[in-house]
Amino acid sequence: MRLIHSSDLQIGKVFMYFEPEVAVLLQDARQAAVRTLGDLAMKHGASTVLLAGDIYDKQQLSPQTLAKPIEGMRQFPKVTWHLMPGNHDHVRENGLWDRLSRTNLPENVRLHTSPGAVKIMDDDGTPVFLLPAPLPHIANVDDLTSYMDKEATPEGAIRIGMAHGSIQGFGSDGEASNYVAPTRADTAGLAYLAMGDWHRQVQINDRVWYSGTPEPDLFKSPPGSSGTLCNGGSALVVDIVGARAAPTVFPVEVGRYRWHQVMKTLTEDAQIDLLEAELRALEPDLSRVVLDIQVTGTLSLAGRKRFEERIIHGIGAAVCATRWQDGGLVLEPTEADMDDIDRSGFVRVAANRLKAMADDRSDQERARLASLALRRLYLEHLRQAGVS
Repeated sequence: MRLIHSSDLQIGKVFMYFEPEVAVLLQDARQAAVRTLGDLAMKHGASTVLLAGDIYDKQQLSPQTLAKPIEGMRQFPKVTWHLMPGNHDHVRENGLWDRLSRTNLPENVRLHTSPGAVKIMDDDGTPVFLLPAPLPHIANVDDLTSYMDKEATPEGAIRIGMAHGSIQGFGSDGEASNYVAPTRADTAGLAYLAMGDWHRQVQINDRVWYSGTPEPDLFKSPPGSSGTLCNGGSALVVDIVGARAAPTVFPVEVGRYRWHQVMKTLTEDAQIDLLEAELRALEPDLSRVVLDIQVTGTLSLAGRKRFEERIIHGIGAAVCATRWQDGGLVLEPTEADMDDIDRSGFVRVAANRLKAMADDRSDQERARLASLALRRLYLEHLRQAGVS
């Protein structure tokens, strides 16, 4: 059998750190991921899609937001969609899963809100059972997949697990949220364990995979890296040829947007052109890029003006969205910068005083304000001189 494995659509997510019009685009992309997954299933001849938790981002959603992905699934009647709660959309009394169950669900959408083996199909006479481990709480102390070890299914049946949680802990305490034993596929006799929760795509072993989110939503960059791509925006196509045969798994890109983070230190104005070239080479279609750019270093006043024209305005117009972090970019006016403001007279005296204040780091806030004032003075004199 062939199936599509995905998770963490988090439909209804709010992107508060972007402008409202950008947030709408990103929200729409998460809704559209359902159709993309359906198209992927049809293209690859997969009759089953497993969504391993966090289909929704939160409990309180409008009826339209709740129903929209289900209506998207209805458009693919030859594909059966199996949905399971995660930590964001965990099972709770009168919660969203109860609301969903009371709606007009299409026959090809199945909700798995309680543990236990469920027969989902026959593969050339071999029964296939799904063993879901839905989350009843945001955080669960016990490994909810442990029941799978003793859950009975007919001899020779193909057993597929579906879980949402972490196989290892992170952070200072090292404790995993909603821990899942990485050996569960072996101890429970699973042909495949479809995992959700991690937004990056990760292979744990031959039978255990995290699909990652179909639409990236986080910027990630290792220390010391000049730039990296958030590992998301893909799904898994899984071929299962037998109850204990190793599955064949291959990733397929499905994301509409690509989230990049770039960290750069500029020490001279000439590096601005190199940065622009690097950013323009991120993707063939820059309108698909969501960019977080962190710039530190020093620039002259003329360099800062060029930076705003070429990077902030130029690249900013080319990509879908940007998050600028340039507070660590310090101005070091050159003598030519100062002459552009004025060569003599009271304006030059004022500019010299502002430069001295900006260079004095004993009062960081005063230095910051002086630097801003000096930059504004520079731009104003260029404007007065007719220099765009």
